[in-house]
Amino acid sequence: MHYLSNPCRQTGSTLIISLIILVIMMLLGIAAVTTSNTQYKLAGNLQFEDSAMNNAETAVNTAETALANGAIAILDPGFTTPYVSANGPVTAGLYPANSGIDPLALNWPGVGGNGNSYSVQALGSQNYIIELMSINSRLTGSGQTVGGRASSGCSQVNTYRITGRGTSARGAVKFVQSFYSVLSC
Repeated sequence: MHYLSNPCRQTGSTLIISLIILVIMMLLGIAAVTTSNTQYKLAGNLQFEDSAMNNAETAVNTAETALANGAIAILDPGFTTPYVSANGPVTAGLYPANSGIDPLALNWPGVGGNGNSYSVQALGSQNYIIELMSINSRLTGSGQTVGGRASSGCSQVNTYRITGRGTSARGAVKFVQSFYSVLSC
């Protein structure tokens, strides 16, 4: 009886199958590393977008605080002088009603022809503009029709549209808009 096969008849299929399995495992490893690297970059980009959004929200908050504290008044020349796109606003960042500007198309960090900035820079990566939307508008629900007697408090407001622009370290840009009303009496 002869149980051993002739060594001359072996074809080396074990070596070929082992090499194929090794190549497949190497390709799976490369795919895993590439996927991990892509996810790392996506997480970083989301972090920079969040930073830009935070900066835009902070810029809007800064403008709202300036309006609430009276640091920016309706009598400011920026709200009363017509806006000329070639020259920029009369007062940095302030635009009169119906100025027709597009905050998304503005040259935010730029300087106008008359030397006034198009926007107010709150901090290095935060800019805002304020547009006057209405003057002495009556609050809805105020007057004699509510409660049957005249309201003793102030019921007129000036309404502003605030656009904040935030940027991040890698150049991500986010815009936030807010409508803000201030009592005018």
